[in-house]
Amino acid sequence: MNSKKKYFLIFFLLLVCLLLSTTKGNIIPDRHTLYLENDTLNATVCVKGGVFLKQGHTTGYHYELLKMFSKNQKCQINVKPYKGTDQWADLVGRYTDILVVNPQDTIPDIYQTEVLSSVDLNDANQVWVVRKSDYMLLQQLNYWFGYFRQTKGYDDLNYKFYKRYRKVPLTPMKGNNLLSPYDHIIRNYANRIKWDWRLLASLIYQESKFNPNARSSRGAQGLMQIKSEIARQAGIENPYDPEQNIIAGTMLLKRLEKKFAKSDIDSANMIRFILAAYNAGDGRIEDIRTFAEHKDLNSNDWNTLVGVIPMMRERELLPEGLLKFGAFNGKETIRFVDEVLDRYEDYRAFISP
Repeated sequence: MNSKKKYFLIFFLLLVCLLLSTTKGNIIPDRHTLYLENDTLNATVCVKGGVFLKQGHTTGYHYELLKMFSKNQKCQINVKPYKGTDQWADLVGRYTDILVVNPQDTIPDIYQTEVLSSVDLNDANQVWVVRKSDYMLLQQLNYWFGYFRQTKGYDDLNYKFYKRYRKVPLTPMKGNNLLSPYDHIIRNYANRIKWDWRLLASLIYQESKFNPNARSSRGAQGLMQIKSEIARQAGIENPYDPEQNIIAGTMLLKRLEKKFAKSDIDSANMIRFILAAYNAGDGRIEDIRTFAEHKDLNSNDWNTLVGVIPMMRERELLPEGLLKFGAFNGKETIRFVDEVLDRYEDYRAFISP
């Protein structure tokens, strides 16, 4: 083989390897996925149908798109609807990091040189706008979206929100406060225990998705997944009756609050302790607190307990006789607390008190 043919063959093989490498696995290189890793961003959606509530959970074309982007970038994006403020001043003033706008939403002259727009994100030519100083964020978005647009996921997203049926978005307009058919009951009993009714609604959605006939494999029943012992203590006869179930559930919440009130726990941590105990049982939470104290850590701080829980997963590593209930995985309980509170923030953004 002469030298020219040899170099041509080497060049050809290198070209084939390069082409194969761009068609396997994740096309987006690691250096692009790490720029936003562990960041928390805020996005405000100013387009109709971009984010709304449907049967108690948040959805919408731009909500789903933002969540896909955040998952790819390994960051968190808090998505909220437009609330009637000066969205451009909010963006430039760093109260939000991404604005979702329509093409007819003209950028005010005073902000023209301070913001940048993404490529068009759908057939309506809607775009995401960021501060000019965050050009790297925009670069990440455009790069990712250029790839995502070529996938079946993009087609599915457009079909879901624009092709199959027309949505009636639940936007934060006056008088639109519906979360479930049981809002009036939830409001009533939340008021009795001095809870924001939207927080109680988020807990109920987490437990049953507002299904009064829900039943778990462990025998928990109804909207708030009440067990027979709790129903008996509350004196209710039918746990599948929405009002009776909420009576029992809120009585349990009040009992847990009274229990933790005996310790010096602040209000922000109190809610987290109550939610965790509602999910795992107050005995489990007391075990975690005992273990934290054994480690000379603050047993009244939920974030500290979250850091302690992984140490409780190996039974053989636990001090003998220290814990009443033994080893505890805890992943479900941590997720439970986070999801209830995250959904509560969504409800607060959409629904008035």
